[in-house]
Amino acid sequence: MKRLPIHLMFGAATLCCIGVAGYYAVRLQHVVQANAEIAAIDTQKREQWSPSATNSNAPAVRLAQAVALARAGQHAEAGKLYYDLSRLAPSSETGRLALYDLANMYLREAAGDSAQGPVRSPPMLETAKARYRDLLRLEPGNWDARYNLERALRLAPEAQDTADDINDVKEQHNINVRGAAPEELP
Repeated sequence: MKRLPIHLMFGAATLCCIGVAGYYAVRLQHVVQANAEIAAIDTQKREQWSPSATNSNAPAVRLAQAVALARAGQHAEAGKLYYDLSRLAPSSETGRLALYDLANMYLREAAGDSAQGPVRSPPMLETAKARYRDLLRLEPGNWDARYNLERALRLAPEAQDTADDINDVKEQHNINVRGAAPEELP
């Protein structure tokens, strides 16, 4: 009689362990399948992608598709995938990566071949800045996004309110010296 409750508790614990192991086995199978689809996306052309890869709901597979499309120069389709991923799960790692890649794509398109020359598309550059700022609101410690935002700001500095800045500068330049009249510095 005393053994029956112990055996029931042991049986319940065993069933729980089997359930957890089954859950992780199914998750592992999904991850293996997603990794195979990502590997196929990286090595094949878009026409050769499997139907399961093109219709996949796995965020990692969709991110890999967007990266492959951006590499192939199909920026409009890649941008749509990046945007969808960043809006569906903005706080997830995949959403943040999609937002970062989207901003980088806009920055590359706006800057052209060299980051030193003139900006080809100022609206794209402004969009890239906005995306970097969105990402930094979600993840303030992302130093890559900070660096790229700084780079974008160097390409096209933002206009500041000059009236307030001039007044602040004048107040800083007023110097009082004993025995001399106060004058403005040049």
